[in-house]
Amino acid sequence: MELGILSLGDHLPDPRDGRRVSQADRLRAIVESGVRAEELGFGMAAIGEHHFNDYIVSAPPVVLAAIAERTSRIRLSSAVTLLPMLDPVRVAEDFATLDLLSGGRMEMVIGRGISPDHYAAFGQDPGEAHATLDEKLALLTALWSGDQPVTWSGRFRGPLDAVTVQPRPTRTPPRMWMGSGMSEESVRRVAEKGMPLMLPSIFRRPEDYAGLVTLYREIMASSGKADQALVGCCSHLHVKPTSQGATSDWRPHLVSYADWANRIRGVEMKIDFDRLVDGPAICGSPAEVSERLLAIGELLRPDVHLSVFDIGGLPDAEVARTMELFAAEVMPKLRS
Repeated sequence: MELGILSLGDHLPDPRDGRRVSQADRLRAIVESGVRAEELGFGMAAIGEHHFNDYIVSAPPVVLAAIAERTSRIRLSSAVTLLPMLDPVRVAEDFATLDLLSGGRMEMVIGRGISPDHYAAFGQDPGEAHATLDEKLALLTALWSGDQPVTWSGRFRGPLDAVTVQPRPTRTPPRMWMGSGMSEESVRRVAEKGMPLMLPSIFRRPEDYAGLVTLYREIMASSGKADQALVGCCSHLHVKPTSQGATSDWRPHLVSYADWANRIRGVEMKIDFDRLVDGPAICGSPAEVSERLLAIGELLRPDVHLSVFDIGGLPDAEVARTMELFAAEVMPKLRS
């Protein structure tokens, strides 16, 4: 199980004092976390894409390029690229540029996102999200294939006549994950495309995904693609030297973040911190965090696990300390 980090880029005030850093400082902190992740031995840094709210990263390739220029090994990915809302030609150009600047370390996680209300602002119909994603993914793959130039027409974008996008990525196509896994239907769609599966960072217990991951691997194997059946998963995570310290430190941040994230999703639910850290979120001492991650490893057998450290206005210094403690005392146990 490779270990990585994921930043969704929420720009929330610290619930303890109500202070919020500037947008510029928040973006710089995300870049610094990506740089620190390589220094600490993480294998992947992923950045989420959102629009029109206090998730402030709307252009992951730009942020990832800033990380790329200060690193040399860590793989760099979006999580997710909201392809139905975007132009595949522009996506191909932007991410190929990132790939070249990073020396071939770019990957993508593609998905539909959690906010259908945003589709209208990009001139798209949320009711056509699946069809839009399918068509644009096919075009993106064609633009990155070896068969150039591309002549194409479809329903959700103007036609192309003998177009070759530049620059070209180092491998064609680059690895593209599908961010999905909320239902059996969604998992079947990923497997039918033969793509790696990245489970969402939404607040669900790992057990909720077990049957879906098994189904995904079964379909991939039955179609002769067992070696391509990669699975990634995410956890909101906080670690401190003691369980009590971790709980008292993280409680206001996780509750504030979860309440805000639920409102964005249109979910009305009272946030129960104990329920969250007993299920989808991970909080505790290094021994407790290691035990939880080992259990996820046995349950889902993920190829990649992404930890979300920087949520709910948690100060940058605290994010750095929890990443360092994770690398020093959790990573060795997982790798052994």
